[in-house]
Amino acid sequence: MADTTHPDQASEVQRLQAEIARLNKVVNALMDRAERSTSAHNSDFGKFQTSILLEEQVRRRTAELEAAFRENERIQGALRESEARFRGLVNQSLVGIAIIEDGWITYANPKLVEMLGYSVEEMEHLTLLDIAIESEGQIISAQLHRRLQGNADAFLFHGRRKDGSIIDIESYSSMTKKDGKAVLIGMMIDVTKRVRAERKVLALQDQLREQAIRDSLTGLYNRLPLNEFFDRELQRAERYRQSISVVMGDLDHFKVVNDTYGHQAGDETLRVFGDLIRQSYRASDIPCRYGGEEFLILLPDMSLEQAYRRTEHLRALLEATPFVYGAAPVHVTVSFGIAIFPENGRTREALIAAADRALYAAKHGGRNQVRVYSPAMSIE
Repeated sequence: MADTTHPDQASEVQRLQAEIARLNKVVNALMDRAERSTSAHNSDFGKFQTSILLEEQVRRRTAELEAAFRENERIQGALRESEARFRGLVNQSLVGIAIIEDGWITYANPKLVEMLGYSVEEMEHLTLLDIAIESEGQIISAQLHRRLQGNADAFLFHGRRKDGSIIDIESYSSMTKKDGKAVLIGMMIDVTKRVRAERKVLALQDQLREQAIRDSLTGLYNRLPLNEFFDRELQRAERYRQSISVVMGDLDHFKVVNDTYGHQAGDETLRVFGDLIRQSYRASDIPCRYGGEEFLILLPDMSLEQAYRRTEHLRALLEATPFVYGAAPVHVTVSFGIAIFPENGRTREALIAAADRALYAAKHGGRNQVRVYSPAMSIE
C-alpha cells in the first residue's frame, strides 16, 4: 500500500503534461507564422489579428489545463482520505485482517498480529498453511482454492500461535484483483472461547441424553427408552421370523436389605447386580432397570432354551456373590420369569405381562428360581 496513486490518475497526469508540450509547439508555430506574415505584408492589422488569436487559444487551453489539474488534485485528495479511513478502520478492527497474494500473507493488521503472536515482519513471511496445524493442510488448501473460485462461505480451522498454542479460528474471505492477479482479503476471528463453550454444551447435552436413557446407578437402560427398543425388535422379529425372549427379574427380600443395612447397602446390591447382568448376556441384548429392584432383559433372536440357561447362570452367580454389610456377609437372591415371542404374545404389553406372570409364579414357588411362562399361569 505504499503508492496510493490510482493507475488511471497517473495516466491522466501524463496526458496533461503531453498536452502542455503540444500546446507550446502550437504557440511557437503560430508565432513563427505571425512573424512571416508581418514580414510579408508588413500590416499592423495582421499583427493585431494574429496576437488576438494566439491569446485566445492560450487562454482557453490554459483554463482547460487548470481545470484538469484541479480535478486531479480533488481525486488525489479523496483517495488519500479514503485510504486514511481504511487504514484507521483496519488498524482498530477487532477482527484479524490479512491480504493474501500467491498464497503469501502480504499484509496483517494489528489484531491478527496480536491473535497469532508474530511480529508484522514475521507475518509477511508466512502463508496461511504456516498458521494452521499440520493435519489441516489439505483443508486449508481446498478452502483457498474455493475462495479463488469466488466462494466466500466461512470455515473453521485450528490455528497455531507462534508459542505453539492452538486456537480455533473462524475465517471469512473475499477475492479481488490487483494488477490482473487474484488477491484474497481474509478476516479471521479467534472463536476459541465460543467453540469451547459449545463443546461443553454438547457434552452436557450428551450427558443429559445418557441420563435420560440409562439408570445412573446400574448403568443399564431405564424404563423410558424401553418401549422404543421393544417395538423396534418386535418389528425385526416379525420381518425375519425370529424369536425374542423377555426376562423379568426381581431381587428377593430387597426391602429387608434396605431396612437392615441401609440404602447405601441397597444401592451397592443393585449396582453389583447390574454388572452381573451385563456379564451374563450378549452385547446385543437390552437390559433395563424396570423399576426399583425389578429388571427386564430383552433378548433378540434368542430361543427359550438359551434364555433359560443364561438366566439360570445369572441367578446362580448372584447367589454365589457375597455382600459384606457390617460384620457378616449377606447373600442376596433373585427370582426370574421368562416369556417368548411369538408363542406367549405378539405385542410388547402381552409379552411383559406373560414374563411378569412367570416371575409371580417364581416368587410364590419359593423365590431364587427361574420360571418359564405357560398358559396355565394365567388362571392361577
